[in-house]
Amino acid sequence: MKILIADDDAMSRRLTQKTLQNAGYEVLAVDNGLSAVESLAISNGPRLALLDWLMPGLDGPSVCRQTRGQFDRPYVYMILLSSKESKEDIVAGLEAGADDYLVKPCDPEELKARLRAGERILELQDKLVHDARHDPLTHLPNRALFLETLSQSIKQAKRGIDYKFAILFVDLDHFKDVNDKFGHAIGDEFIVEVAKRLATSIRRDNTDQSSVAAIMGSKRVHGNDLLARFGGDEFTILLDNISDASDAIRVAERIQQKLASTLVIAEHELLTSTSIGIAVSISGYSAAEDMLRDADTAMYRAKAAGKSRYEICDPAMHNKAVQRLSLENDLSKAIERDELRVYYQPIVLLEDFRICGFEALVRWQRQDSGLVQPGEFISVAEETGLILPIGNWVLREACRQMRLWHLQFPSAPTFTVAVNVSATQFVNPGLISQVEHVLRDTSLEPGNLKLELTESVAMKGVGETIEILNGLQAVGVRVSIDDFGTGYSSLSYLHRFKFDTLKIDRSFICRMDQSTESRQIVQTIVTLAHSMGMEVVAEGVETTEELKRLREFACEYAQGYLFSKPVPKEEVTQILLRSSVNSHKLSIERETELASNLD
Repeated sequence: MKILIADDDAMSRRLTQKTLQNAGYEVLAVDNGLSAVESLAISNGPRLALLDWLMPGLDGPSVCRQTRGQFDRPYVYMILLSSKESKEDIVAGLEAGADDYLVKPCDPEELKARLRAGERILELQDKLVHDARHDPLTHLPNRALFLETLSQSIKQAKRGIDYKFAILFVDLDHFKDVNDKFGHAIGDEFIVEVAKRLATSIRRDNTDQSSVAAIMGSKRVHGNDLLARFGGDEFTILLDNISDASDAIRVAERIQQKLASTLVIAEHELLTSTSIGIAVSISGYSAAEDMLRDADTAMYRAKAAGKSRYEICDPAMHNKAVQRLSLENDLSKAIERDELRVYYQPIVLLEDFRICGFEALVRWQRQDSGLVQPGEFISVAEETGLILPIGNWVLREACRQMRLWHLQFPSAPTFTVAVNVSATQFVNPGLISQVEHVLRDTSLEPGNLKLELTESVAMKGVGETIEILNGLQAVGVRVSIDDFGTGYSSLSYLHRFKFDTLKIDRSFICRMDQSTESRQIVQTIVTLAHSMGMEVVAEGVETTEELKRLREFACEYAQGYLFSKPVPKEEVTQILLRSSVNSHKLSIERETELASNLD
């Protein structure tokens, strides 16, 4: 280890230097305090220092104080040498920043023993610093070290020199599935193997194994790229000194190619893909956090676009991210501010156009922004967990309103209300008890409530789905499969799930006039559903031609703009007030119009 001796006594300095050189130290000797400070400020300067108390210019304690004030370099272990041996002097020296104190003349063996103790402390200090800045699993730099290095690159770019760099935010797609299926031990090995593949991918030239070892050991110097594990299944990469954004794109494509092949871990063949967000320094960043934020935003855009791809951040993307954050914040307060609304779309019996029920559809009357449609905020609610309180509110409000209409507008049979259930709600352990509480609190008969699930929700776990459906039907609630035909289920599964109602997705309905195949699909679905004892509702009916086809296929129910768009509860009340008592149909004018078009 390199050691500094600072002593203005030439004889004492030479004797100490010879003793330490014989002990294997690399010795740098100076004769004044100012030179000592300069030597210790060098980035690869000595880590051990012997400082004489009395020196011209700066004394030993002053050197200690100035050295301790330099926070941007490794720790230096400093020993003060003095002929003074009073307790007050020792305390003063240690308070100045010295680590140890020796009285001159020093015994050579004691001096070497004190230095060896200092080396051990430095090794421990270095390990603590390293561990605080590196990931313990992959040994890659962690978030803190990556941000520190990124900040240095931003400062370098701001100095006006021709220096460009980029960062990549890499997220593994479906990593949770690996942990869930194989356990965290396999998941950890998986992360390590991914880190190795990333290390071989990030150089823009032919990276040899020694370079990979340097990357994995975080030995970054100017001109090298930096790979870091940001946390969980996320990695960040700093591409240093690039020509333009195409360099970053090539690296992103290489990463996706490297990770496309199978990883074999503990005899398990595992596949993965990555979503990558890219931010380039030419956008003029002034803070590391801003650049990282944009790369992260681009990564989420890649995920939203279908995963296993990369996206480059631009100002429009950042604005969209800001708008989304505002949306999340406002949505979290929507229930508290009484901004949510339930709209109702009538479901009609095709035989005589009698209204037999309604689908409850949530809308958001956002403060200062007007009415927000579900497509703009439901996905945000699901991702943030807000779908649970929102879904509970919609269920309660729809059941309460339906009970009021039952009392105000008696009919036989009574109206039903269909409420959509998201994937998060469906697997929530409290779903069944929550439904029971709502029915009890609103006095709505269970048979008048239909809960609607999409195919994808129902098929996530067949066994679990059957158990939940049985629980709901034991309560007396009816269950519908919604948007049928858009998911990935087989018709053979329908008899296992025991749905009460099947709703055909509007994508098939709207193509019946143009496609023989679509007509055949709709007819087949209706026939099979009836054979399994299910009612059928056609969604999105908009033309009388579609209506004719559905009646030919013996489809009993439909909803869509041909009959009514979703409307607020006040408009529903007006529709029911205009209809006949105990036979609530569409308005007489609308009924006559539809009937004449079917003739």
